[in-house]
Amino acid sequence: MSSEAISHRVTADRGACCGYGTCVEICPEIYQLQGGLVTLTTDIVPAELLERAIEGAESCPQSALVVEVATV
Repeated sequence: MSSEAISHRVTADRGACCGYGTCVEICPEIYQLQGGLVTLTTDIVPAELLERAIEGAESCPQSALVVEVATV
């Protein structure tokens, strides 16, 4: 099975977010700041944004973002 066929989901722990915005700088198509905290434009990560979504999540100093394989 190719990685394109696998769906990925992103979750955000707004309670852990400190609003640094590094995720937004890396992947604004998925991550936005609203009221100083991260919000998601979608929880399903399009295949073409997967690498940047993961990079954005990994850039969070509070580990408030997680990208994982979506379960059916």
